[in-house]
Amino acid sequence: MLSFAALGATIGALTVILSMAVDGATTLFSICPSLVWFLPVAGFASYGLYRVLRLDFSWSTARVMEAVRTNDAVPFSLVIAVIAGTALTVLCGGSVGKEAAALQMGVAVCAVFRGRVISRYRSLLARASMASALGAMLGAPLAGVVFCFESLREKPESARHVVLPLVSSVVAWAIVLAADVTFIESPAFPALDDFVGVSVIPMLAIGIGAAFLSMLFCNALAILRRGLAWLGAPVFALAVGGVVTALILGYANLFHYEELYAYCGTGVNQIDSALNGGGLPWWSFLIKAALTLLTLSGGFKGGEIMPVLAIGACFGEATFMLADYVCDGGFVSLNLVLVEVGMVSFFAACSNCPLTALVMCFELFGIKSVLFSVLPAVIAYLLSRSSSLYPTTIKSTS
Repeated sequence: MLSFAALGATIGALTVILSMAVDGATTLFSICPSLVWFLPVAGFASYGLYRVLRLDFSWSTARVMEAVRTNDAVPFSLVIAVIAGTALTVLCGGSVGKEAAALQMGVAVCAVFRGRVISRYRSLLARASMASALGAMLGAPLAGVVFCFESLREKPESARHVVLPLVSSVVAWAIVLAADVTFIESPAFPALDDFVGVSVIPMLAIGIGAAFLSMLFCNALAILRRGLAWLGAPVFALAVGGVVTALILGYANLFHYEELYAYCGTGVNQIDSALNGGGLPWWSFLIKAALTLLTLSGGFKGGEIMPVLAIGACFGEATFMLADYVCDGGFVSLNLVLVEVGMVSFFAACSNCPLTALVMCFELFGIKSVLFSVLPAVIAYLLSRSSSLYPTTIKSTS
């Protein structure tokens, strides 16, 4: 028990360091958006760091999860590499998050504790690390525990197999909370009485739309990655992805579409704007998805979870705009609800982890939001379960 608590404390501290590095990079990019011209250089620097640390540059969230599922070792030096690589990507305008990067970092650090745990619980260390990293960064420790089993398509063998990851996750979350690192500040969920008689059509539209958007996103990412991998060494993919992104964003000032700069980075700004009625344009989810595809397919380091939640939030707001327009203002009170449902449904579809999505929804937004999210999230998952960001969640690989 103490070893798992120490594991959680270590991951919590490292999560704070990762968050500070990425937030600092975000601030610098907002001050000097011309740093986007150096995105290819940031990619090459990350590649060089991986080579110096004798790491395979192909280490990603999906590969780390597969290593956990098969009980393979994840090198400790990945902790340094993924923190630096993610910060460099965000510094130069790449659209990546820090949650999945925290997950990679967490699994890498658990090797330090392997000798302190009795043999029958050693396999739980990596799973507890996943729970701790995701739960701490999202502010949802229970969702982290559910994710560590659901994403690997495993069932806990006993109560202890749930309790130990939960201890790690709660301790990591407490460390992050004490450091005042937060994911989002959600406004109060509206009273249920406000939605008596509201049509379920917008909810169904969110679920179906999130499913098809997820399939397009996941399949496009896989196709782009395969296409760029055909070029050979990772540096070629980094060069193509970095140059294309730099050209698109680098001329923003010249051609007066500077608003695209807001869609760089983790996506937390889009989530906050959508949740607080910030008036994002309807096409926000398309821009965020496109920039994320370019960054991730090029091989730049960083996570995909936060951008996925941002795309879902923007899609939820776009759905609200359409419903409100069709009904001539009849859905004005539904904005916050559809944004939250969009986040949950798109995450459930992209990750193939609907239970994690709903538990996260409960922890972030409260039980009332779950009542509205269950149906769309399940529909999104059922329609899109043949594709996923994580191969471990696809039935044929389990």
